[in-house]
Amino acid sequence: MKGLRDALIFILVLVLQSTVLYRMEISGIRPDLLVAFVVYFGWMRGPTAGALGGFGIGLVQDLDAAGPLGLNGLAKTVVGFLVAKAGFRVHRSNVGVRFSFFMVAMLLHDFIYFASITGGDGSEFIRQMAFVAFPSALYTTVVTLVILSVAERFTHRRILVDEE
Repeated sequence: MKGLRDALIFILVLVLQSTVLYRMEISGIRPDLLVAFVVYFGWMRGPTAGALGGFGIGLVQDLDAAGPLGLNGLAKTVVGFLVAKAGFRVHRSNVGVRFSFFMVAMLLHDFIYFASITGGDGSEFIRQMAFVAFPSALYTTVVTLVILSVAERFTHRRILVDEE
C-alpha cells in the first residue's frame, strides 16, 4: 500500500511540476518539487530507498537538463540518503521541523549542483547560491508546506507521520 501511495504522490508531483508550478515563476525562480519528493521519500522510507529514489529521479531529470548527465542524480542521491539518516528520530509533524528539513535539503541539493556546475569559480558559486539556490529553496519549501497542509486537511490525516 505504501508503494502505491508513493507512486501516486510521485505522479502528482510530476504533473504539478510540469504544469502548474512551471508557470509559478518569480524573478526566474521556480519551485522544485522533485527535490521535495526525494526529501519525503527518504524521510518516510529510509536511507537506502531515499538514495535509490533520489538517484532514479535525478537521473530522469538529468535526461532533460542542460547540465552534465548524472549531476542531478548525484545531488538527489546525497539528499535522499542524508535526510533519511538525519530525520530518523525527529518529530515529522512539527511545521518547524518540516520547514527546516525541506529548506536544508534544498540548499544541500543546490550546493552540490552549483559546486560542480560553476567549475570552481568561487564568486560564481556564491552568486548562484545567493540569487538562485536560497530563493529557490525558500520558495520550494513554502510551496511544499502549503501542498502538504492542503493534502492533510483534505484527507484528514498526516502525510509525514512519526515512526510508531
